[in-house]
Amino acid sequence: MNTLVIGGDRIETIRRELTEFGVRNIEHWSGRKPADARREIPTRVNLVVMLTDQLSHSLLYNATIKATRLGLPILYSTRSARELRDKLVEHFGKKTPRHPILRVSSGWSIPINSFAISY
Repeated sequence: MNTLVIGGDRIETIRRELTEFGVRNIEHWSGRKPADARREIPTRVNLVVMLTDQLSHSLLYNATIKATRLGLPILYSTRSARELRDKLVEHFGKKTPRHPILRVSSGWSIPINSFAISY
């Protein structure tokens, strides 16, 4: 699946969330350039994600119009990974693991957010 992410400067956490849902090809427009509002959405894109807390109104409006005309689904989110995950669950209709499992050398499986082991 090809996804276009519009807005935001550093989107590493957004990329991680999208890859958990099977998105492999991610194109990113930061929206910092005024010409971004006039760009055409590529035809290979299947989903548009707009990070609304770093978008100009003209880019938000123009990208929404263009994506709607192409019949593409649009997800509006802030740069919060948690909010985007909730929107992706709603869109794709499936759950992802909240806490990834870490394999340690002894063969035990523990959640990454475990703090300490008492002896």
